[in-house]
Amino acid sequence: MNINPESKPISEIFPIEGKSIYNIPIYQRNYSWNNNNIEELYNDVINEEAGYYIGNLLVTRIPNTHEFDVVDGQQRLTTIALFFLAIHEELTNIEKKYTESNEYGQIFALKADIQRKLRTSEGDPRLKLLESDAEIFKNYLQVLDGKPKGKFGNRTFGKRYRFIQDLIGDKEENNDGIDEFSKLNGLYNKLNNVELLRITVNDLTDAFSVFTSLNAKGLPLTLIDLLKSYYLSEAVRHFSEKEALQEWNKLISVFSDEDGEPNSTAVTQFLQNNYDAFEGEGTSSITKRASLRKYENLFKDNGYRYMDTLIIHAKIFSTIIPKIKNDEDIKYGKGLKTAIIKLSKLETSPVYPLMIYLLKELYLENVSEKTVESVFNYLVNFYVRRNIVLKPKSSNIRSKAIQTVRLLQKEDKIDDISLSVTQDTLGQISPSDEEFLSALKGSVYDISPQTVRFVLIELERNYGHFFNKQNKDTLDKYNNNGKPVWSLEHILPQNVNLKDSWKEMISPENIDLATNLQKENMHKLGNLTLTGYNTEMSDKSFVDKRDYQPSDSDEYTGLRTKLFINESIIREGETIENKKTWTIEDINDRTDKLANLILQEFPLD
Repeated sequence: MNINPESKPISEIFPIEGKSIYNIPIYQRNYSWNNNNIEELYNDVINEEAGYYIGNLLVTRIPNTHEFDVVDGQQRLTTIALFFLAIHEELTNIEKKYTESNEYGQIFALKADIQRKLRTSEGDPRLKLLESDAEIFKNYLQVLDGKPKGKFGNRTFGKRYRFIQDLIGDKEENNDGIDEFSKLNGLYNKLNNVELLRITVNDLTDAFSVFTSLNAKGLPLTLIDLLKSYYLSEAVRHFSEKEALQEWNKLISVFSDEDGEPNSTAVTQFLQNNYDAFEGEGTSSITKRASLRKYENLFKDNGYRYMDTLIIHAKIFSTIIPKIKNDEDIKYGKGLKTAIIKLSKLETSPVYPLMIYLLKELYLENVSEKTVESVFNYLVNFYVRRNIVLKPKSSNIRSKAIQTVRLLQKEDKIDDISLSVTQDTLGQISPSDEEFLSALKGSVYDISPQTVRFVLIELERNYGHFFNKQNKDTLDKYNNNGKPVWSLEHILPQNVNLKDSWKEMISPENIDLATNLQKENMHKLGNLTLTGYNTEMSDKSFVDKRDYQPSDSDEYTGLRTKLFINESIIREGETIENKKTWTIEDINDRTDKLANLILQEFPLD
């Protein structure tokens, strides 16, 4: 096996000169990064030092060409290409402001460099994506020639590109006195300097072997492994190496699974959030690389006793992390535990510093559990809105969360003010009622299916009577295959090849319009419900879905299931037993009903 690993900056992966082309082979999946993946990469690039390592790029070379097939790394590669394209577009948007300035020539030169990065001298894209993504990408590359983009905003690829445009064009962040061109030029240079380890192998068989080895289960060198050496060098001055290791293992055990393997992701999260909550001074989050140096200094300044503090904080942190065994020493009441479980379903890591700060104050009895519960319930409502509206950005939320901690740290008694300070700080960036309601009436499933499932379950629990002592609530249960017992069901199917009977139902006057109507309405709130028989109902007719019964049961388990959220399937004057059609008007009517109810259920006042 011939393996050629080379550390390559992006400036060489996407060179200004040269014929390098990267193909995404047909066996790969389409571009699938979500907004959180993109924003995490963006934050790392702008916050870490130049030359930041972002991962591996595993490729096979196509013989006698300058082309490579990408086996692993296409998501990062595609995202960086889209960032370059977005910088080019933003430069076009702002260049008129610089017509009379010295920067105008620099803008022209930078745009030319980006053109050569994204296309070869023959005009071919340096990154050849899979067919559906390639169609949009090639169309978007027309902006390099001053042509307008096509309308692909409803497709996932287009939505992710628009999110990238919003990230780099965010005027909220442009408050540091740096002009727009300097900021874009700085991002361009940072992107050019990030590094990948490009591993080139002869063929796909070799590539698979390397890929398996790189991703095999093992004990990778993590931030906490490096930190171990700093702790031990300090601790062995005071007691034996065996005793020092025992203390270290107390910390590690908090994040270990049944086999004793530490969860490296949780460890890294803990160390960053611990520093942001308890050791930092500003409102900016510590980077992964910088945190190692900071903790080295903390052990030097505070001695080996700092381990005692870390262990307590780690136990507290473990109580808010999904899939981590919570420490038995720390117990919460039912209300607070419920709030923590809800937050774990909403991807709320940006507010972890605030959460662990308040839980530490609860541990010290400086704040009541009722107060912490009220703050966490506010965070639930805040995140339901944020995940549906996709505003504000995670980095802005984290900054406000850390700011809230800093404000509370200045006060002696925080029990009476924790909720109001949190509301005041996060309320500055929260979506308004109007924005939330507008987003709820759009294609919510396409935005955040997890959050949609969460809010429908909340409505069912708050208003429904289907579950009782004899019929246990299984809305949070999972099957042996790891999938939820109750999943989201599209009443109007989302199948690409919609059956003619459905087409005639939603567009009786012009069946040719049915496919477009399906795309525009199938992901709306009004077209979604919960069922334990999603696969079985699939693309069946409305009546078949309405009356669906498993072969081993006499009970209706389709749309006639007596869930609260199913009551709104019928309109005034109808009964579910007699309802035979499902139209666009039905979807919009139910969307309005559910959207207004959700607005009431997740207030911020």
